[in-house]
Amino acid sequence: MFDAQPNRAFSYSLSFHTGQYRLYMYDRAGGVYSRSYDLHESPLPLLRILCATAFAPASWLGMDDTFDCRLHPVITVDATQYFIIAKCFSSSVIRGRATNVWFVAKSIPAGSDPNNIFVVKDSWVNVERQLSEEQILEALKDVECVPKVKEAWTVQRDGQDDSTSLRRPAAFMSHFQRPCDHRTRRRLVLTPAGRPITHAASPLEVVTCLLDLVIGKEFVFHFDVV
Repeated sequence: MFDAQPNRAFSYSLSFHTGQYRLYMYDRAGGVYSRSYDLHESPLPLLRILCATAFAPASWLGMDDTFDCRLHPVITVDATQYFIIAKCFSSSVIRGRATNVWFVAKSIPAGSDPNNIFVVKDSWVNVERQLSEEQILEALKDVECVPKVKEAWTVQRDGQDDSTSLRRPAAFMSHFQRPCDHRTRRRLVLTPAGRPITHAASPLEVVTCLLDLVIGKEFVFHFDVV
């Protein structure tokens, strides 16, 4: 579901078994669930769930207002809207950073103007990290071949930073034995935009790219590459 709907931040589901039902919620910190309810003795909570599913705003059901998937998909970073050209990378995990990377343009048709084409990286970052990715890239901004950060933004939901903790109140989580990841959704706009190495025109181009990683005065490795 998350792969098919990149504009989904979280998802609800219901399970039924031997006259019992239970509500589940899944997001990038994993899953949580309610206690079991008897279908015949407690029909009102089920009715409320069904009414919410039918009439609640899409954002309450997990959809992201800052990602428009209509005819020309648009992703928002702060006050700027970018038209999505193509997907560069999509993580298949549910729990974790769940990184999605998109080729985007400020205007369409995109053309080949490097000042119009960028990369947007969307990921759920653990708030306990000491250094953010943008801080690392900023420190390396003068190193050749390291992408530059054009914009950095924490996605907003109802006027707050979009975080997995919004859906996990402390009183609710106190019933669980193990701690939960607290992840915040971040978006980076990076430049320049290059082709993925999987789209190399020849084996020679692949080797050339790999040599560029290890030759020079500076040695910079990203864990996604290594």
